[in-house]
Amino acid sequence: MSVPPPPVPVPAGPPGPIPHWFFTGYSDSEANFPRVRRFHEDVEREVRLSLGEAVPGQGFVDFRDIRPGERWEDRIVENGICTTRAMLALYSPSYFQSHWCAHEWTVFTARLSQYRLSTGAEIPCLIGVRWQRTRQPWPEEVTTYQYVRRDPNSLYERRGLIHLVPREEQDPGTREYQEIVQEVADVIVDAHDNPLPSIRLDDAAWSWSAFGPESSLSVDVVLTYSDRNRGWGDWVHALLAERREVSVLPPECLGRVPAELLRNSLTRAHRVVVLISRHSLAEQGPNKAVLEEIYDDPDLVDNLPRLVPLFIEDVPEEIVPAGLLPRDGKALYDIPDADAVRDIVLTAVTAPVPSPAVAQMPEPEFPSDAVSPFESELADKLSLASSLLDNDLRDVWFQATGLDASRRPHPRLRTRPWVLSVILASRKWEDGYERLAVALEGLDKGAPETIEVRRLVDSRQPAATAAAPPSAVTDTAGSAPRPRSPAPPP
Repeated sequence: MSVPPPPVPVPAGPPGPIPHWFFTGYSDSEANFPRVRRFHEDVEREVRLSLGEAVPGQGFVDFRDIRPGERWEDRIVENGICTTRAMLALYSPSYFQSHWCAHEWTVFTARLSQYRLSTGAEIPCLIGVRWQRTRQPWPEEVTTYQYVRRDPNSLYERRGLIHLVPREEQDPGTREYQEIVQEVADVIVDAHDNPLPSIRLDDAAWSWSAFGPESSLSVDVVLTYSDRNRGWGDWVHALLAERREVSVLPPECLGRVPAELLRNSLTRAHRVVVLISRHSLAEQGPNKAVLEEIYDDPDLVDNLPRLVPLFIEDVPEEIVPAGLLPRDGKALYDIPDADAVRDIVLTAVTAPVPSPAVAQMPEPEFPSDAVSPFESELADKLSLASSLLDNDLRDVWFQATGLDASRRPHPRLRTRPWVLSVILASRKWEDGYERLAVALEGLDKGAPETIEVRRLVDSRQPAATAAAPPSAVTDTAGSAPRPRSPAPPP
């Protein structure tokens, strides 16, 4: 009996997506793409050698131009930043200004934070590299994560790794370059077996980054414009970035919460430059509705003088938010001379910020419960009386005034504050100041301080009242003195 042939295996279908061992984040000019690619591929090769050819995976780096209108959510899902076990960040001035890099960094660090909160452990899987030297210090939060360090006098530390990447394909590079490649690869290999959890995009979508145009870091200028005005945006950015630190709110990031992003910019930048056109007022981003909301926000009154609208075309005034008018000195259209336009932009951005009008506050009125000049002088003279320097005699004097016992000051107070408290308690009585003088005369009659107190009280009260002893204000039944409504101090 013949043996039947083995069954033909059913094709399993196309293979699944190749996992990403690591993601390389960068922001650089297209002319430097070959060096980014060379470094990324050198690291990827070392990782493959360490893991072995049987371990599926690869590194990810994106050399595509950003497509107009592309959503950062789609880009991040595609590059695997939500799932990859390691991230390689090429730090440079452009990196810290990039909307895309900021969100990629934020999503990955959100994953690290979740792991740290759930386990209490740290995973060294975010590797920063000094790609280009930056004029400004790195954001403090960035420096808390691992990054490659070298001797301060090394070319890497002085100028950045980009100056070490070999230009020729067959050139292996310097020993310093090879050591950096190996150090980065070793961290990625170690991270391959770490249980860093994935993250849902919704859990990181509203996180604010430590850098980039949506951070709270101080910056000289924030520039924003519509997608159709990128040509003007690039030109104005290049002009301002010659001597200033400029952060760009690109059109693609303004589709989420444009008003909130503009508010944030007004609190972090010396100037916020908005390029105004028909398109910008109608499309998503800093459009007419958003600008009107900003100008109507009472909490931004002090910040609005830092907002600089630059009109790049003649827009009918009926569609321009009232806050942006007049446009004198801020119109860039119909001016054929580029130097003249340049001067207008620089003048508008560098002009002193007008101080908001400050309402003149009236002088505060004298409060009814404050100490009057008369009472302050009376306290000075009573505080010199020898009887009132003794705690026990102070109590005898207070009892002799006939004042309410519940108003007796705390015995630990110093003499003058204690006396002032008694003076304030005496206000509710028509002859309250007189009571203080009479009580002192019962203890220190003829003493110089007692005479001074008597002279001061008599100078303010009628003589008939001054001669009356404390008992004269009691009624015939011997009841307690009757209070009267307190009078304001003189």
